[in-house]
Amino acid sequence: MKKINPAILAMLFAAGTGLAQDTVVLNNGDILSGTILEQTADQVSFNSPVFGSINLKPDDIKEIRNSQNQKDQKNTPKEGPAKKDGAIGNIPKAKPSQPTAVAKKDPVKMKQWSGQAGLAIAIREKTSSNQIGVIREEKYETYRLYGNVQWKGKQNKLNWDWVYRYSSDEYKVRDDFFSIAQVYKHSFSNKNLYSSAKTLYQRDYNRRIENEFLQTGELGITWFGKDSDIQLQTSAGAGYHTYQRLDTARINKNTISQPEFIFDQNFRWNLINTLALTQGYTHLGNLTNYHFIFSAGFENKLVKDLFVRMEYRLDRDTEVYYDDKGYYDKAILTSFLYKF
Repeated sequence: MKKINPAILAMLFAAGTGLAQDTVVLNNGDILSGTILEQTADQVSFNSPVFGSINLKPDDIKEIRNSQNQKDQKNTPKEGPAKKDGAIGNIPKAKPSQPTAVAKKDPVKMKQWSGQAGLAIAIREKTSSNQIGVIREEKYETYRLYGNVQWKGKQNKLNWDWVYRYSSDEYKVRDDFFSIAQVYKHSFSNKNLYSSAKTLYQRDYNRRIENEFLQTGELGITWFGKDSDIQLQTSAGAGYHTYQRLDTARINKNTISQPEFIFDQNFRWNLINTLALTQGYTHLGNLTNYHFIFSAGFENKLVKDLFVRMEYRLDRDTEVYYDDKGYYDKAILTSFLYKF
């Protein structure tokens, strides 16, 4: 019987496995055939039909030939024969098989500019006054235009917000509301802590206020991680507040300037990808004389960047008195919101 050439036998073995073979040439002349599992700067994980799964140091490798017959020549300084480690040649002892490396995804580039714009129809119930007397309660519809633009850096964020509210009733035009604000936020190296500064200008004839200016500085805490479905932020600080308060007849003005305490709280819970619960609270003043705004509702995604929002808002100012009843403004808002 004729003898089979060993080279032909190796070729038949490789063909029988159905796998393309990689080749590793070591510095001492040994040649290994098999499959490269993982190749990094620190080691090469190699699976040999003879020796099993082993890890090789790049300094011990002279050349690597992959299954497509491409060469990756390694020019490494030779410091003499490598020491044997209880295996054939300078091949280290076999180690357990390691999983093939998974390609890392490129990090998502942070979107620096974003914003939103919305239109709301509000059913309001409030206390108010007119030129001939006091109206304790009244109900009517108003329209609310609002939006913001936001710039976000690595640790800094700038937000510009604006709100305009008006009524189709000719008398209620006097109660138009306008507000514009800038909020600067800086996140510390401890990402749960942040500082913020708010600059606000507004007029609010519901509260008999003209030319209201507010400047605050606050320290806050983010209670959950940014990837959490629940987001809660609270902050507190102090500021300078100046405004012109109209009298009951809305003729004479009284200018008021004073320091104020401010507390802000914002909550959002993403129940599913398209539905979120929202709630917010802002308190300006002290325990006796204060102005607070409370809101709660939900936001539902309609299509792509278009959302519908239902919200209940309560606005109360204890420094405004209509007869024997303090000022309040309750509203249920239904709005369509576009985010970009």
